[in-house]
Amino acid sequence: METPPDWTATALFSPSKARFQQAQARDWASVDSWLSKRYASKRLPNFERNEDTLQALLTLATLNEGADEQRSLIDRVEKAALQAHSKRLNGDAAAEADLQPLLSGLEGDDALAVLAETVVCLNSPSVDLPTMANAVVDLTAQKFAAEQQVRRAEDQIRTLRSEQSKVSKLLNDLKDDAFQPPANLLELTADWTRNSKHLKAKVAEYDERLTTLRAIPRPKIRIEHVVSQTDDLVKSQARLAELQGELDAFQSLPSDPKAARAKLETAREELRRLTRQRDELFEHLVDDG
Repeated sequence: METPPDWTATALFSPSKARFQQAQARDWASVDSWLSKRYASKRLPNFERNEDTLQALLTLATLNEGADEQRSLIDRVEKAALQAHSKRLNGDAAAEADLQPLLSGLEGDDALAVLAETVVCLNSPSVDLPTMANAVVDLTAQKFAAEQQVRRAEDQIRTLRSEQSKVSKLLNDLKDDAFQPPANLLELTADWTRNSKHLKAKVAEYDERLTTLRAIPRPKIRIEHVVSQTDDLVKSQARLAELQGELDAFQSLPSDPKAARAKLETAREELRRLTRQRDELFEHLVDDG
């Protein structure tokens, strides 16, 4: 009794499982057909119908069919060789001339076997000498093409090895201490992040200020205003010079107000003394005169 199909919810709603079951059913059908041809319609026991047995039988059937095809090809070649040999025995001079160079190098009963093996190796459809010669030429061309492909592949391998060596050297150079990140990379990254945020805020603030300044109307400056302000500046500079002269007279005074007053009073007394002395000298000059 065959294993009942799986009609569970998983099987009904799983496309992948359904495809797998369909493929498995086709494989079993192929295996059953092959067994029926070889063993008179005998079926495989139910307890042997599992995945391992299926794979083994599929492999065996594939190998068997390949061997059958090869044997069939050898049989056809042998039949063609026998027909050509029969023609030669019956006086077919053309066939004898074609096969004679090939058969002359063979000895004994192995001639047909060697000829059949040669035809199979050359994959020739017949044993005619021109056909086999063309097959040899094709095989030689294929060999040359394969050698060229191998040579190009070897060149590519050498190029790849050279590039690999360069990349390895570059990788070793990149592992040098000069390319290693600093030990305080995390701290530097945090500082750069904070500075970046601060600069972004400053840029936004400056953009806002610039926008505000652009919105303020600029005053119109006339030449009369410039001349008037220049005159005021000259007068202010002259007044500043006068005040500076007056301030220079008080540079020697101490910073304490009381001491400054005392020194100022001493200077006044000295001034009065010098004034009296001047007056006395002037009176003596008048009397002498």
